[in-house]
Amino acid sequence: MADSKGLTEEIDADEGLKSKRKLLTIASLTLLALSFSGAKIEEANSFIFKIKFAHQNGLAILLVISIIFLMVRYYNYAKKYHDRLYDIWANRLISRSFFYEVNPHDNNEDAGLVADSRSDELDDIVMNRMQYHWSYSYRSSFLFRRFIIHYWGKEEYGDDDRVEEINIFSKFGSGIYFKTLFFEAREQFKSFFTHRENLDILAPYFIGCAAIASYYFNAELQDLLNLISTNTKK
Repeated sequence: MADSKGLTEEIDADEGLKSKRKLLTIASLTLLALSFSGAKIEEANSFIFKIKFAHQNGLAILLVISIIFLMVRYYNYAKKYHDRLYDIWANRLISRSFFYEVNPHDNNEDAGLVADSRSDELDDIVMNRMQYHWSYSYRSSFLFRRFIIHYWGKEEYGDDDRVEEINIFSKFGSGIYFKTLFFEAREQFKSFFTHRENLDILAPYFIGCAAIASYYFNAELQDLLNLISTNTKK
């Protein structure tokens, strides 16, 4: 199982990731400040000269383009952490009894989606303790496709020479499928409050998307702010 503590320490030590996160956050907060307050940047100082901005809308578009570019650059550095975070929450999810549990009084009796999704051949291997190794995982795929993956092979070789993918919706129907999505959503939501590495990696995307949305929906944002301000004064 992936090590959450080790991942947190690795994120904290990654200087490249931190620098890209800082640039993305500063650009995003600058655009958010312009969108929320209606402020204008009159000029920018450098070591050589001052730049005065005559076209403020052009500056906002430049910030939007910069944020998109910085989000791509940030993702380049964060991709390996996305994969690790996925492994961590997927392992926590599939450890629930809904997915798999073994009878504490009889090791030959198990239950849950993992056990129910095994083929007859694999079930014989697991239950009869034949000379095979077996493991399983949970996979979230595009268009809300969810799978339980079985890996097994002969112990003498040590490799997983057999892989079996079970589509949860096709195998168990809509009831179990939507229950699986509920458990998945709850696990991911809970992770933002109990495992800080999730926000460490994902927060810059949230801020960047909010900044871009604040530019394209600025009129709606100002109407909302005026409504809140009016109600607050009452």
